[in-house]
Amino acid sequence: MNLFRYFLDDKQINQIIQDKTNHLASSGYLFYSSDKETNSQYLKTLALGLLCENSGCLKCANCLKVQENSHPDFLEFPKGKSLNVQDAKDIVLEASKKPMLCDCKIIVINNIDNSSDEAQNKLLKTIEEPPKNVYFLVSASSLNNVLPTIKSRLVKIEINPFLKEKIEQIFDDYKTNPNYDLAIQKGEGYIGRTLNILQNDRFLELYNLSKSIVCELKSSSEVIKYIPQKIDRECFGNILENLSSMYRDLLMLNCNQEALIDNEILKSSLNAIKSEFSINALLKIIKKIDQANQKQFANVSLGLILQTLLVNILEVKFLCK
Repeated sequence: MNLFRYFLDDKQINQIIQDKTNHLASSGYLFYSSDKETNSQYLKTLALGLLCENSGCLKCANCLKVQENSHPDFLEFPKGKSLNVQDAKDIVLEASKKPMLCDCKIIVINNIDNSSDEAQNKLLKTIEEPPKNVYFLVSASSLNNVLPTIKSRLVKIEINPFLKEKIEQIFDDYKTNPNYDLAIQKGEGYIGRTLNILQNDRFLELYNLSKSIVCELKSSSEVIKYIPQKIDRECFGNILENLSSMYRDLLMLNCNQEALIDNEILKSSLNAIKSEFSINALLKIIKKIDQANQKQFANVSLGLILQTLLVNILEVKFLCK
């Protein structure tokens, strides 16, 4: 899937490319969104635009080399799953070398928020005083895990999701996928989130299970039938994410904020049951889901956590009427 042409329409990318042409670009940027795949592709597209003499033509030698990951002036880190101290040392060394083919060198650092404080500190001086014609393009899905000293030395830019029409164009080849409609909606305009739903064989099964919990679960004696036989962290996380989204939509409906609901597909089903839940109950249920999400990292059965959560949801529902 070639995504460069879609990202090259982005106003922020084009502004930075123009700033470089006018010698106004910063030497370092910190881009952030909750979707790692979107972040990674965004940074690579910006790197391509900065190295191309035509601001991203996708056809010249520089553009082709970036797309093939073979351009000597385009370097991506980390080399493994997360940025480590050796990566940081390599970045410092590479930054000191002159560009080979272009007038600048682009160093991309993906998911800096997944790295240790030690690795980030190793980069601090180089990012603060970068060699001439070196640009640092850094991404994070959570700014809270980026050292304040790193954040203060980079221009922070939020990556906006694609509009629905654009994301439908990007994933046009997936229209026959049974998860397509849900993926477009639940992906919220982000590449990775949408793709994960499309490629998850159990997503529709778990989504329908979550819908049944919200709309049909009435008694604690029924709870056990809503616990999947096979439940791992991915399955558990999908169910909790679905439940949280659905109960939040119920909350919006009960607060007369229909325009703010996430799931248009479920609106009629949720409208039919909204009177069963008070606003206070929904607030407490959402909190219970958040608490259950935290418990998954303890040495406790995921099935037991989910079973307890469903019983708690029923208790809150009836106690807060």
